[in-house]
Amino acid sequence: MRVTLVEFSPAGGLFHFAMQLAEGLAELGHEVQLVTGSDPEMLPRHAGVRLLPLLPTWHPGAARLEPWLLRKARRAVRALRYVESWRRLARHLAADPPDVVQWAEWRFVLDGWAVAALARRRDAPIQAVVAHTPRPFSEQRSRGSLHKSGRLTMSALRSAYAAMDVVLVLGDTARDDVRNLWPEVRRVEIVPHGDEGALVAAGDLDSAGRSAETVLFFGTLARYKGLDVLLDAWPLVRRHRPAARLVIAGAPADVDVAELRRRVAATAGVELQVGYVPIGAVGSLMGQARVVVAPYLLAYGSGVVALAHTCRRPVVASAVGDLGAAVHDGETGLLVPPGSAPALADALTTLLADPDQADRLGQAGSVRLRADASWRDIAGSVAAIYTELLRARGGAAG
Repeated sequence: MRVTLVEFSPAGGLFHFAMQLAEGLAELGHEVQLVTGSDPEMLPRHAGVRLLPLLPTWHPGAARLEPWLLRKARRAVRALRYVESWRRLARHLAADPPDVVQWAEWRFVLDGWAVAALARRRDAPIQAVVAHTPRPFSEQRSRGSLHKSGRLTMSALRSAYAAMDVVLVLGDTARDDVRNLWPEVRRVEIVPHGDEGALVAAGDLDSAGRSAETVLFFGTLARYKGLDVLLDAWPLVRRHRPAARLVIAGAPADVDVAELRRRVAATAGVELQVGYVPIGAVGSLMGQARVVVAPYLLAYGSGVVALAHTCRRPVVASAVGDLGAAVHDGETGLLVPPGSAPALADALTTLLADPDQADRLGQAGSVRLRADASWRDIAGSVAAIYTELLRARGGAAG
């Protein structure tokens, strides 16, 4: 098959997912293109992946803390670049049509309109999307609903989902939300999140039990990830573990960074690193941590959980969305009720106080991830779906 994966962001978790899936498909002998933004942060490790940085998009690390008016102006410029990205993408797909085009995260009205229009083209390829967040999160407003709910946005996304031959999701909750939100969808398939070996050489890291009493919150600083709950819980942890340290590292999304800095300054034992964490720094952060925390209020899958398990770190996570399936309570980490600071503090304290248990859960997470979710196996499942769809249409069968 000739498969084109589209990922607008040239960095970050969705880009890492697309790259590693592309490598898995190429390893199986398929001809793979990954179309993305300029200056991608990682290159393919497999010669069968053709990386095409055609789009004038930007890195997550390009977010800046700046005055309101300047931020508005920057967003206007980015909107024009986004429109140009879709123009270039449409031209590329017309000039070099694949058997299958696989889309990634849709967030904006333009995404829905453009995908629906391209899918209606004569002789359009098989259409697939990896729906990381079927109900899109709002990551630009610091107040209000955690989900996007505008009529125009939802109508545009409905058109795009209705045009898909298959929607790929990372868990049961995501599958159910696709079916409930977008009943027009013809087919939904679950694929797991693979390991994050492309980001970090986990074998070079000490085990969790040998690390200091450090808890790591890693990833985009967004409201839906429960940072307020974590900061409420941390003084409770420090009562029992006065030497414990919390590291919060990631690029800001919809959080009030000034307020977050004030809270961190007033809370003992917390270190805040605001900014996108490049691949070269991931191993160092993970190596410091005894526990990785994911106190999300809403969630589907999480690349951070896969990263922690890759690095043999246990995860304390909220039992929300598909995190309960990614973190096996008492086996690869501990689950707590979402929004409960006391429960979160108890779980963190338990693992900080017991390095042997932290080590055991971290090792189990790594073993389970390797057994259940190799990228080659994931790619095999995805390729089988695409082959079936192509045969049904009477096209190439791989």
